[in-house]
Amino acid sequence: MTATEQMDLLARLGEALTHGWTGFDISDAHGHFHFVRRQAFGPPRLITGATDPLLPLLARSIDGAAQVDLAVAFALDSGVRLLEPWLRDLLNRGGRLRVVVGDYMDVTEPAALRRLEDLEGADLRIFETGTSSFHPKAWLFRAADRTGSAIVGSSNLSRTALTTGVEWNLHSENATDVVQDAFESLLSHPSARVLTSGWIDAYAVRRGRTALTDIAQTIVADEPPDPAPRPHPIQQAALDALGATRRAGRRKGLVVLATGLGKTWLAAFDSLPFQRVLFVAHREEILNQAMSSFRRIRPEARFGRYDGNEKNTSAEVLFASIQTIGRKAHLHRFDPNAFDYIVVDEFHHASAASYRGLLDHFSPSFLLGLTATPDRADGESLLELCDENLVYQCDLFEGIEAGLLAPFQYLGVPDEVDYAQIPWRSSQFDPTALDAAIVTEARAANALEQFNLHREGPAIGFCCSVRHAEFMADFFQRHGIKAVAVHSGPGSAPRTTSLEQLGRGEIDILFAVDMFNEGVDVPNIGTVMMLRPTESAIIWLQQLGRGLRRVEGKLLRVIDYIGNHRIFLTKLRALLGAGPGYRSLSQRLEEAFNNNLSLPAGCSVTYDLEVVEILRALLRKTPAGTDLEMRYRDFHLRHERRPTAAEIAAEGFDPSRNGHGGWFDFVRDMGDPVDDRAMMKVAELLRTIERDAALDVSALMALSSINGAPASQEGLARWAFHPLVKREDQHLSLIRDDPGGKGARMIQELVAWRLSILKPDQVDESPAPTSVAGPGLWIEYMREQIPPLFGAVFNPGNWKSGIVRLERDLILLTTLHKKDMASGNHYQDEFLSPDVVSWQSQSRTRRDSKVGRILLAEEPDVRVHLFVRANKLRNGKAAPFLYCGRPQFDGADGEQPITIQWRLAEQIPRHFWGALGIV
Repeated sequence: MTATEQMDLLARLGEALTHGWTGFDISDAHGHFHFVRRQAFGPPRLITGATDPLLPLLARSIDGAAQVDLAVAFALDSGVRLLEPWLRDLLNRGGRLRVVVGDYMDVTEPAALRRLEDLEGADLRIFETGTSSFHPKAWLFRAADRTGSAIVGSSNLSRTALTTGVEWNLHSENATDVVQDAFESLLSHPSARVLTSGWIDAYAVRRGRTALTDIAQTIVADEPPDPAPRPHPIQQAALDALGATRRAGRRKGLVVLATGLGKTWLAAFDSLPFQRVLFVAHREEILNQAMSSFRRIRPEARFGRYDGNEKNTSAEVLFASIQTIGRKAHLHRFDPNAFDYIVVDEFHHASAASYRGLLDHFSPSFLLGLTATPDRADGESLLELCDENLVYQCDLFEGIEAGLLAPFQYLGVPDEVDYAQIPWRSSQFDPTALDAAIVTEARAANALEQFNLHREGPAIGFCCSVRHAEFMADFFQRHGIKAVAVHSGPGSAPRTTSLEQLGRGEIDILFAVDMFNEGVDVPNIGTVMMLRPTESAIIWLQQLGRGLRRVEGKLLRVIDYIGNHRIFLTKLRALLGAGPGYRSLSQRLEEAFNNNLSLPAGCSVTYDLEVVEILRALLRKTPAGTDLEMRYRDFHLRHERRPTAAEIAAEGFDPSRNGHGGWFDFVRDMGDPVDDRAMMKVAELLRTIERDAALDVSALMALSSINGAPASQEGLARWAFHPLVKREDQHLSLIRDDPGGKGARMIQELVAWRLSILKPDQVDESPAPTSVAGPGLWIEYMREQIPPLFGAVFNPGNWKSGIVRLERDLILLTTLHKKDMASGNHYQDEFLSPDVVSWQSQSRTRRDSKVGRILLAEEPDVRVHLFVRANKLRNGKAAPFLYCGRPQFDGADGEQPITIQWRLAEQIPRHFWGALGIV
């Protein structure tokens, strides 16, 4: 090809490539061709307000910008709040925001400045006008490639100016450099100061001392603040309970509110009497939403952040990321009494060591734990962290019955993916293999079919990965459905704008990844599609909750995919409120299949016939799975963590008889992480603990002393010649290095198991060991499984009684219906309500006896525990007892026997009501 032909080809290529550009230049320099396009600017556009408001253009421009610059004469809180979601999106995706606001005539509201200050990462300046005028109103938007646009006109930062007011603003793409130069000059002006909390405080005082001018007063009067939010009935009931618990002297409390009932608003309302507040969460999204809610309740308070970007230690209300403030180096920057009131949101995450450290470090006047589920992510008791004080609880069905959450129709549909072929590691599917199995045309086509059959209004679909979400959005788009994918990656559709478009019907479905799980209000969602296997019941309930925001006349449709893996039983248990064990799950499944579930009006649960067979198969014992393996998996599903050896023993199994070698070999083979290097270093010691039946209490307690606790001389002597341990003063230590104490923790886990199962003749006079596994609320236990929960041993002579006294605990084992029992045991026990029990002591019990004083709450050091069952027998065999927690004494009558009224810390779950005779 000749040079002329090459130039002609480039010319034709250039014509094809210059759409939207004014032209191109081609040059030949040093043997190389250069093709340069010249940008084409659209004509300037005048936005006139009223029917042509500025806000939509601002939203679109912010969505496409990498940098936004703004200069206004004044800002009102209404305007800042209107734009806040888009500005947060800009900052969250790494964009740059620079704002210059004037104090001209003191029109700018301090609340507006504080809300701007809440935008973490924004560069904020205040232009002190003094006696000068200050009237700029300009926006500048720059994309990543430095192209952009500018808006200059009459709109300040107020709701009226951005929406209904008659305002003239000129939008131009070819004046950006001129506006940029003017903005840079404004930033460097001597009167432009960095905006600080101190400046806002002083300004608020100054503004409050003098009357506004008539003009300023008119501007502010045109923008009256929104009415202050008020608690709804359930929030008010929780606030009343919180007030009562503080008046009773309690300093910690847990509130359980179903997703959608406004936990964050509750915390904001409850925090008002307190000066310094700390709000802790594990996700930036929750912190941002909390700041917005608290700002509505405390408009004049000084807010701050403590996270990876900002380390504010002086704010009146501090919003902190647990990943940052939970570290020791950061905790020690705060006095233990630095805060009057601490909120830990999504409290089910409080299993992490960082949360433990925070809870141990601070001593607030009151600590509030908030969660939508009473099950903590590691299965331990949430109440333990809140001093056993469940202040208030309202579940999903109660919220629906109260008219505060939308009713729903649930449909379980079969998932054709073969999950048995996807590796399961560390309590989750292998992400790469899962993605490959789920991102297919066939599965997307099935989802589209389900969507077309069952959709009701705008929809949200929860996906397992960015690739999955983008694939689903593309597939739906190709089939005529308006769809977008929203995620944290660079190709995401704009978050706030997408939600706005969803609400207006401009988008049919939004596919999300790890977004909208927590702390996000999406009231207009009519359909929720669960397109991913969810390992966590907590996350599944949160995703369901995204559609439960109530709108008049709304009926939510839930389309949930169910596959051939036990993890899908998590959904069944979470939705139907099944108790522990597969028997309870099977019963609830059959009730659902036969339409016998007790649900709020308007709600329904339907499983496709194929899904019922999938679930039935999962609930059947298979030859490949031993009883121990099934119980291990069931525990995993209930508690979202593996059981300890002692917990498996408490359920009637021998951890050492697992067919996999040692206990930790079994744990590893079940898919849970085990540090093989640490295990190898202490392997001989672990084998000894598991297999040496001669180990007594003193020997086992000596091994427990590896953590530094003193041990008896007899116990220390037992290990004098063992090659893996050595004596140091009054305790043992490992000879080999044990980074992080992992080997020691393995030893202590097995020791705790052995201590929990010692026979009576082995106990000697040593104190009863304390089990690492206390009873779990609403879990059923056979009579012989209960003693190890309290560090005791099962002795049929003692434990067949209805009352068992231990050193620090009084155990009540209550059978409500006495027809299968001896005539002398017909005590009058019954539930008066879901949280009140009338219980009768043994006929010989006097008020002044030791047991009598405990029952009458006159022995505060002894804890009462209530276990109940409906009948002595179930299916012809001994029935288990349901653990109802530690009841509070609520009155007594009579003597020999004493009739006690107990009040439970929380209501019996609804699915137990029928069996226990609760009306």
